[in-house]
Amino acid sequence: MSPLDPRAALGRPLSLAAVAAVAVGIVAFGAGLATGHAAAAFAALDASWLFFAGLAAGSVALVAAIRIAHGRWAASVLPLAEAGVGFFVPAFVLLLLLRAGLGLLLPEGVPLGPGDWVRVVGSSAILFFLGLRFIGRSRLASPSGEGVRGPALAYVVVYAITLSLWAYELVMKVAGGPPATVIPAFYFFGALLSALAWVALLAAVKDVSGPDLRHDLGKLLFAFIVVWTYLLWALFLPTWYGNIPDESAFLLRRWHGGFRPLTIAVLVAVFFWPFWLLFSEQLKRRRGTLAFGAATVLAGLAAERFLLVIPSVRVEGDAGAWLVGAGVAAGVAGVFLLAVGGRLGRAPPAPEAAAPGPR
Repeated sequence: MSPLDPRAALGRPLSLAAVAAVAVGIVAFGAGLATGHAAAAFAALDASWLFFAGLAAGSVALVAAIRIAHGRWAASVLPLAEAGVGFFVPAFVLLLLLRAGLGLLLPEGVPLGPGDWVRVVGSSAILFFLGLRFIGRSRLASPSGEGVRGPALAYVVVYAITLSLWAYELVMKVAGGPPATVIPAFYFFGALLSALAWVALLAAVKDVSGPDLRHDLGKLLFAFIVVWTYLLWALFLPTWYGNIPDESAFLLRRWHGGFRPLTIAVLVAVFFWPFWLLFSEQLKRRRGTLAFGAATVLAGLAAERFLLVIPSVRVEGDAGAWLVGAGVAAGVAGVFLLAVGGRLGRAPPAPEAAAPGPR
């Protein structure tokens, strides 16, 4: 089996399912372009790219934060987070494809300036280059992270800037109207939360962490969902008390009609359910509980990325549009699993927890 073969980490059934999902995505995207559902195809590409590219970039940011903070306690889960870098090259290719059809998603009168996208593509290239370079050094570094804190700090700074640009170009411009300035922070913190949930899920499923480490991951996940909810509240409260139609339209589109049940489901999946589930110290130490809580957070954040994009886009509401969108989203998910699974398959064995030190 090749070192980059995702079957080593995902297993044969899941790897075959990921390959099938990629094939479905390619067919769905082509069908969308051929049948007049191009807007639905690019809207699904936009939302799914925001989730999976954010998860990958957030995974590397999580490694960088651990290295900066001397996080020896997390040594055994670092290979799981470092694998996110495997999606960087496919994400960059998909970003260029997304740029080709973004004009179909923008409201009338919103310009698609070439200069804006030069900045987005350029900053993304820098982010992905810094991430690849940093992870290459992090894999060889000691558990204390000596010698990699400079690259880690550089990546974290560029991460915040680049994902803010992604949020502006792929969410705020698509929505139109006055910009909600909290959305960039809401997006890049949500990407970091999704990365932490992904790592916690893998750590529990692959059983690379003992009860103490699961407790630490559960505490971090608990704290992160509280901050995510605070940022969401910071988006809602000024909009509510300002009650300006142009500003409130962004939230009202997601609270009326068919999107309301999905919005409620996101709030339950990302905050209410894991808040209760992960409140207890005993529950955080259990593999099954941590895995289930992390999985619900991931599912909720994936749906939240679609809520950021889809209600703002004028697409056909017929069955064909939904099938095209679902197929494209499945394709991006398949590419992510294959790319990250390949990195997980060649990751070195997780080291034993280091002796007590800075936590």
